[in-house]
Amino acid sequence: MEGRTGKKTILRLILLLAVILFVGYGLGKFELSARKPAKVECLGAGELSAPVFSLPDLNGRKVDLVSFKGRVVILEFWATWCGPCREEIPVLNELYRKYKDRGLVVIGISLDRKEPKEVMKFLDQLQVEYINVMGGEEILEKYSQIAKLGPIRAIPATFIIDRNGQVCQKFLGLTEKGILEETLQPLL
Repeated sequence: MEGRTGKKTILRLILLLAVILFVGYGLGKFELSARKPAKVECLGAGELSAPVFSLPDLNGRKVDLVSFKGRVVILEFWATWCGPCREEIPVLNELYRKYKDRGLVVIGISLDRKEPKEVMKFLDQLQVEYINVMGGEEILEKYSQIAKLGPIRAIPATFIIDRNGQVCQKFLGLTEKGILEETLQPLL
């Protein structure tokens, strides 16, 4: 009898835990998947203008965000030491190859404190084709101050910018290719 009572108690505890997790998830108390970030709808003109920048690429040439007006931009804050960034870089490269002829530009902003040559070597190993620039806390802070989207608390941090220079989406952490592609489709 003692064996059955112990098993029933354990089963009841497991069931109770499952109910708590299910209810907590339904109420939004627990996030079971970090891969499905909340979407932010593209707002009207001027409401979420992408902060402009002029940053050096890995060869020291200046890259200005305003020069890409009229194109859809994926702007990605990343670093070589960031595991999720390493996973997302090939996805961004694939999206760039697929949609560059339809007006897509991908700009990676490396937050590394390494020399640009080291970052370039890392990207060359991954055969990255899109633009990468060296950034720092100043540019990160500018994008963190877009109040309606909230601060950047993790990388990779991905911003989708429409052809008018408006930020349409922000994703924190590793984002699935399908979610990025679904977001890009109506903008291209």
